[in-house]
Amino acid sequence: MKTLLVYPPQGHFTQPYLSIPSLAAFLRQQGVKDVSVLDLNIDAYDSFLTTARLRRSLDRVRAGEGLASLEAKESLGFTEMERYQLLSEIALAGDEIAERIEEAKNVLRNREQFYDYQRYLWAGRTMEQGLRLFSAEYAPTKLSAHGFVMQKRIERSKEIVAAIDDERENPFLEYFRDRAMPRIRELDPDVIGISVTFPSQAIPVLTLAKLVKQWKPSVHITLGGGLLAYVAEKLAKRPEVWSLIDSFVLLEGEGPLLRLIEELGGKKDLSKVPNLIWCNSHGSVQKNEQAEPLDIKTLPTPDFSDLPLDKYFSPELVLPLAATRGCYWGKCVFCTLYTVIGPGYRGRTIEQTVDDMRVLKDRHGVKNFYLAIEDLPPNMIRAFPREILKQKLDVHWWADSRLEHEHYTPEVLEEMRASGCVRLAFGFESSVNRVLDRMCKGVEAEKGVELIRRVHDAGISVTLYVMLGFPTETKEEALATLNTIVENQRWIQEVSVRVFYLDERSEIFQRRQEFDIAEIFPDPEADLQVYYDFRTSSGMSRREARDVYLEFTRSLRSHFPVFQNTNMLYHELKSHYFLYLVRHGSWQGLKTEVLDRPATPKLSVAPRRSARLATRELAFDRGEIDRRLGAIDSFTLRPRYQSDLVDPEDRARLDRELAPETRSPSILIYDRANGELRAVTPDVAELLERCDGKRTVEQVVELVPQPHRDAALACVRELAEAGMLIGEEQSR
Repeated sequence: MKTLLVYPPQGHFTQPYLSIPSLAAFLRQQGVKDVSVLDLNIDAYDSFLTTARLRRSLDRVRAGEGLASLEAKESLGFTEMERYQLLSEIALAGDEIAERIEEAKNVLRNREQFYDYQRYLWAGRTMEQGLRLFSAEYAPTKLSAHGFVMQKRIERSKEIVAAIDDERENPFLEYFRDRAMPRIRELDPDVIGISVTFPSQAIPVLTLAKLVKQWKPSVHITLGGGLLAYVAEKLAKRPEVWSLIDSFVLLEGEGPLLRLIEELGGKKDLSKVPNLIWCNSHGSVQKNEQAEPLDIKTLPTPDFSDLPLDKYFSPELVLPLAATRGCYWGKCVFCTLYTVIGPGYRGRTIEQTVDDMRVLKDRHGVKNFYLAIEDLPPNMIRAFPREILKQKLDVHWWADSRLEHEHYTPEVLEEMRASGCVRLAFGFESSVNRVLDRMCKGVEAEKGVELIRRVHDAGISVTLYVMLGFPTETKEEALATLNTIVENQRWIQEVSVRVFYLDERSEIFQRRQEFDIAEIFPDPEADLQVYYDFRTSSGMSRREARDVYLEFTRSLRSHFPVFQNTNMLYHELKSHYFLYLVRHGSWQGLKTEVLDRPATPKLSVAPRRSARLATRELAFDRGEIDRRLGAIDSFTLRPRYQSDLVDPEDRARLDRELAPETRSPSILIYDRANGELRAVTPDVAELLERCDGKRTVEQVVELVPQPHRDAALACVRELAEAGMLIGEEQSR
């Protein structure tokens, strides 16, 4: 049986995922010889972000309603403001972005240029703007480095099915037809296994499945992966799904996939395949018995050999590696991962894990690893780094962990740092013991803070995961967590904040009354709904939790270098922050050598407007439009399953009720050197033009009426800090 394993769009594009390399290695270990692998996620990004493809997007966008028609209006409503924001960017910078997108990709793949921080920032912004340009062709669909959303709701199966044929808004139809299907036809598989990890992959996966079935109805398409543990049984109730998919594999896939291939090549008795949901010849959906998972110690090292390792948008690979499966703690009432990834908690030996690193290092020349596990277990905290040191293996790594205060001693942390650990990410959640106890975290806030300081002092970067709006949490308790983090900012490098969502598979969902959850709000049309909005009888309301979240993120941008405007790419692009840590040896090295170095020279005596600036006059105030659109609180709108798109009902309400934006001119500026877009008022633009290299700063300011000269001087300084002004020595 010819078997093809596929990782579909959309996931992060900076490193490969672990699922299909693990499955491919296992199948080959078991004697399945004809196994092929396709990472269509990275291939899709690579094909979308080309000069030729973005030129097509420009042509298609410009063929529709243009910026000129919006500029002619007396005012703009909400939807028009969104379109105006996008079209004004494209009008100013679209051609430049399309022309230089290949250069940007090369920067992210080239070691020397990637670690040139200013080049890196330009490349990252250009990639983001390229995806924004590409998405404009399919608006309101949005494809970014971090997600893919369409107007169709992925918690409603009927809308997913409708989306797969939507030529207007589904960009993957064209991609799959033109690029993926020719490769699949050439491989001519009998079985296709597709790994579905994220909700953002649901529509692309079924889009691909339909095209495959149109080509070869006999091919058996099976889906597996983390998302299926949540939605497979619900999706299986939709009859139309069975014309696209032949089976679903629940939980771990190695054993069931092997058995499925064996049955398809023999007696075709799918009832013998464990963990399988399938539809028999009578149209009846069957769910087979669940088998015990394979012993993780018997599994081979993942095989990344078939992946296009030179295509990922990083100069060095960071390979994921699973030393354990499941969660050794498994008690947090909000978490479901330990129930859907398992069952149970199991681990490879320390020696096996280090040997996996050695094999992958020798095979691919890779020195960087991410331990793709729920938490670094206590038995590994001491033994794992010691084994790396014992084997004298030159690697760098990071992992998620619990705040195991007793295990992370100064001696252990010193050995971890010596073994190549440069980053640890902890589930901090809250600094209030009452909240932590309600979560069943099993840690004390004060000891957690003590441990965080200890980790930082050992030279290991600290990342914290924080949860806001847990049922019964008060606003005061949430703000206490924020205060604790700000007070300890010296020892903390990253903070990832999210608002609590209610997962129907979680312990807290089953015990809602114990957590004062008075009411949940199911969507009657959402047959795939997993997460629910709710109302509590104590603690913060959902609106208050969202407001605290916004306050939290504003504070992070103010206090933490990684989150400040020019550094956001570190946090947003998976692997890149880790690679910069490795490059500079530690957080302190990174901070000293990169973040604390001024990006632009000080204001010169006779500043000159940079020649690299492109400008466009606009009829409306782009700065105010950006502010207003950024202030739209999507959480207070109709609840939507992990999407930032505004529902049609809410869009109509906003168009109707939101005060329109009236005409007020502004200037949009695009800096070709750093990729930044800024909107300024005509007065600021005039001040910028007066900086011609012939006038001193004092002479420039003297042209401004006396009451406004102090403000003008401050503005000139801000323009210099933004890199819009250069000095005489820079222009030579």
